[in-house]
Amino acid sequence: MTRGDALIGDKDPARPVQGGPAALDDGAFPGYAIGAAADALGVTPAFLRSAEAAGLFEAHRSAGGHRRYSREDLQRADRTRRLLDEGIRMDAAVRIVSLEFQLAAAQAMIDVLRSTPQRRRGTA
Repeated sequence: MTRGDALIGDKDPARPVQGGPAALDDGAFPGYAIGAAADALGVTPAFLRSAEAAGLFEAHRSAGGHRRYSREDLQRADRTRRLLDEGIRMDAAVRIVSLEFQLAAAQAMIDVLRSTPQRRRGTA
């Protein structure tokens, strides 16, 4: 077991979470404890818990059961906070942010598919 395995539990057993240099480039790596995540966003830990309860994301859990957040989680929470500051309700903000992230993922997939050479029928 690596140090990262001991500190961080992963909600997807097919993708083990491990620390190390590669984790620094992984936006999905749950490297932030709730206090550090809240401080980074300028929110309270209660905001992050309520965002999770509203379905914005599912926080990873450490081996001890503590919430851990990834950079992607923090990006979603920050966007949600900005929408709330504009007067949008939490449930609507969560839906908007979820759709924005789905759209961005779909656009990234389209870009990948467009950059992949297409095989013509009848050629190798």
